[in-house]
Amino acid sequence: MIVETMPETNAPKMTRIEFAVPTALLAEAEAMAAAEGWKPAELHRIFWEKGFAVHAEGSNKRLINKSLREKHGN
Repeated sequence: MIVETMPETNAPKMTRIEFAVPTALLAEAEAMAAAEGWKPAELHRIFWEKGFAVHAEGSNKRLINKSLREKHGN
C-alpha cells in the first residue's frame, strides 16, 4: 500500500497536514478531480472547505436547538 500525503502547495498562509481516508474514497475523489481538471491541492482544499461548512452548519443547528429548548423549558 502506498501512503500519500496532502500535495505540496505554494499558496500563501497554508498549513500542510497529513490525515487518513479510506483508499476507495480517495481513488473516487481523485478520479472526479481529474475529470473536473482540478489539481490535487485544489481537491483537498475543496473537501476541507465544504466538509467544514457542513460540519459548522450542523453544529450551529444543534446549538440553536439546544438554546431554544433550554429557553422554553424554563
